[in-house]
Amino acid sequence: MRMKNLALLLLLSATLAVPLRGADNLRLNPRLNYSSDSQDGPLITGDHMEDGAVQGQPNYIIFYGEG
Repeated sequence: MRMKNLALLLLLSATLAVPLRGADNLRLNPRLNYSSDSQDGPLITGDHMEDGAVQGQPNYIIFYGEG
């Protein structure tokens, strides 16, 4: 009976999990001016930047690349 409850809980949590997408096509803002302390807009732009962001909680950016 315990394994059945565990399997049911696992199935329920898998169905309720919300798939989150990360941002795509990330690029640095080409108008950044490194010689002054001016506001040049967002540092990083891309597609789907607002997907998955939760207000009031830290949102992390993870860069991954292969060379």
